[in-house]
Amino acid sequence: MNNSLYEITREYLEAFDRLEVDEETGEILNFEAVDALAGVFEEKAESVACYIKNLEAFIGSLKTEESSLAERRKSAERKVDNMKKYLASCLDAAGREKVETAKVRVSFRKSVAVSIDDEGALPADYIVETVSTKPDKTAIKKAIQAGQEITGASLVENRNIQIK
Repeated sequence: MNNSLYEITREYLEAFDRLEVDEETGEILNFEAVDALAGVFEEKAESVACYIKNLEAFIGSLKTEESSLAERRKSAERKVDNMKKYLASCLDAAGREKVETAKVRVSFRKSVAVSIDDEGALPADYIVETVSTKPDKTAIKKAIQAGQEITGASLVENRNIQIK
């Protein structure tokens, strides 16, 4: 019998419905079918339960692997950041702005970021309210670039290394 647990359950319940009681003796008739299906039901239920246990164990190992992979990813990201700093410092020490070979091109790209020196001194127009308050660096950058002087903020020129 290669029925699903659902089908076996239906057959099992139908077998219970077919049970009859002999009025004279009180004997339960047709119980053999229930007895036969009970073993099949338990065997199939056990198989399904074992499959569930295996899936739960698999899920547990996936969660462990996810944590392990996240740690490995973070470690690799830190290594990339440190290697970029190392490469940039070596280029600076050698007085080089770029290096180009057949395999890579290393150069600096300038970018401008807002540096908040004193958040409390910023005008209210440049504070964005969220769950907590924080400076609106985009508005501050635009204002400073437009020639406004913003107390508590200044533009800082950064050099970000690019590897292509």
